[in-house]
Amino acid sequence: MSRDSGRTGSGGKVRRLRAVGQSSVPPSPPPEVEEAISVASQAYEELSATGQQVHFEIDAPNRAVDVELRDLHGNPLSTISASEALRIAGGGSLQ
Repeated sequence: MSRDSGRTGSGGKVRRLRAVGQSSVPPSPPPEVEEAISVASQAYEELSATGQQVHFEIDAPNRAVDVELRDLHGNPLSTISASEALRIAGGGSLQ
């Protein structure tokens, strides 16, 4: 079941949003999503235990993603590639 709902956007313009019926949203994520969340959570815990975190920033003019390894106070430690960040998030070790 869906219905349109008018919302006022910036400048007073009305946008139409379509409400999604509850029957189209699963009660829980698929198993492969649950597994990916678990692996990423473990990577986060391992980084935190070593006093590190990964920071992502979008470089819009260059259409790139900048990724930094930082300490827990936000101070940059090094720059890593986006593929390296994905490898770490996927359970790879920090080298």
